[in-house]
Amino acid sequence: MKTFFLYLLLGANALLALMNMTGFSAAPGGEPDRLSSQLHPEKLKIVGHGDDSPVVEHAVADVPAAASEPVAAASEVAQATESAPVEARANKPLPLSCVSWGGLSKAQADAIALRAKGLKFTAKEQTVTGSSSWWVHLPPQTDRAAAEKKGEELRTLGVNDYFIVKDPGANQNAISLGLYKSEESANRALEVLKTKGVRSARIEARDATSIKLEVTGPADQLAGFSSDTSSRVPNAPRANCTPAR
Repeated sequence: MKTFFLYLLLGANALLALMNMTGFSAAPGGEPDRLSSQLHPEKLKIVGHGDDSPVVEHAVADVPAAASEPVAAASEVAQATESAPVEARANKPLPLSCVSWGGLSKAQADAIALRAKGLKFTAKEQTVTGSSSWWVHLPPQTDRAAAEKKGEELRTLGVNDYFIVKDPGANQNAISLGLYKSEESANRALEVLKTKGVRSARIEARDATSIKLEVTGPADQLAGFSSDTSSRVPNAPRANCTPAR
């Protein structure tokens, strides 16, 4: 019985070896048919044992060119938006300021205007006529002798601060009793003369011509110019004015 099973096993092995030698396989079509059943076998790529990362082909080349255009356009818009406020601030004009000086002589006004124009400021000149002083006096006498006689009368009343006008003109032989910078001061002097018995004294406003100069420029730059100018003409009143456009 053992011998029978031995021969049966040997026969089975021989049959199996014969089947392998003739290319017989349980898979229909064999190995060639199996490979041909794969989709696009020519695109298969063998990856080496040392490379664990997948190989992606055509990752960049397959992206349509049109897809990148919106990204570039969006970047340009963002840059333009960011730069717009900076350009707006750069182009925004600086706030202007205006300073004026009054009571200037022609020479003073010309000197200030020349410096202002050198700094690209705008200078505007205006001639002003007004009362600069008030004169307390006695009207002109008929001649020099009459004027000297009136002077003696004044000394008798205790008025020694006077002089007789000698210059030719409408006021020749008038007797000057004082020149005052304000009308209020002149009126006070006139009241004092009246208490001493001087009844014919009067007040006359003396007109004078002066220059008013307005200078316009950027507020931050004009501040220093204004201080420097006022130090050069300390007697000229300074005031703010409306900037020239």
